[in-house]
Amino acid sequence: MRFLILSDSKGKENGINKKVLIKLLKESCKLTPKPECIVLCGDNVAGSDVEEVLASQLQNLRSLIDRYYYGKPLIPVIGNHEVNNDPQDDRYEKTFSRIYSDMLPNTYLNGYNRTVFYTDYDDTRFIVLNAFHFGEKHKIVKKQLSWLEEVASVNIKNKIVFVHSPAFPTGAHFSHCLDAYPEERNTFWNIVQKCNIDLVFSGHEHNYSRRKIEYKKGIYQVITGGSGEKLRDKFKDKKGVIIGPIAKYHFIMFDVDSDGIKVSAITSEGKLLDEFKIDKF
Repeated sequence: MRFLILSDSKGKENGINKKVLIKLLKESCKLTPKPECIVLCGDNVAGSDVEEVLASQLQNLRSLIDRYYYGKPLIPVIGNHEVNNDPQDDRYEKTFSRIYSDMLPNTYLNGYNRTVFYTDYDDTRFIVLNAFHFGEKHKIVKKQLSWLEEVASVNIKNKIVFVHSPAFPTGAHFSHCLDAYPEERNTFWNIVQKCNIDLVFSGHEHNYSRRKIEYKKGIYQVITGGSGEKLRDKFKDKKGVIIGPIAKYHFIMFDVDSDGIKVSAITSEGKLLDEFKIDKF
């Protein structure tokens, strides 16, 4: 099975950098096989303090993707811009979940407006977390952590986590991601390891990077924030970084087969930025 990942596509044209996003979608359509599903890893629209404007942006995004991938399911991950950066209540979450209501599964954690959930594709479980719930900015609190451990403890071959705010940022948002709360961040990563999660995908930093986080065992964190937002490649922490940060517009093709997981980061010009595989025999 193949999945497409897009993140940080926000811009000025009804909330989207339409020019870049269209180029990425066109380039991704050249590849075969076509993806079964598209993951939107957060900050895919600019957001607004007016709920109707946010709804219009989100619907605009869906309509644009539908032009290239008609009827394909979406897995939406909430970012800071979808909740107006520093939310004081859950009104923007409610707007977000309303626009994606037909795509959201019933396997959700109560209290987060269906923005924390998991969905299964054959022998792969995708787990989506919310790092921007009001009062929990850049923090995965005990309620989410306990739920994560429960749903990630099942006996399923592949387990992937998506959370917009990286646990281990490299540059522009260093100390302004999950690392702002080291205790909760470390608990989160301990669960990632304990439950044998294969990969963690994040956005937020506007570049591509892959690093191996070495605790008891090495697990890849991939930051993919290059679908339209202004790019940045300065770094403050490169410990464990294998590649990047690279300031290139890109998308990710994520392939799962009987042999394992293959991740390919591809630029808007169709050039390979990075490629790696996790063997799962």
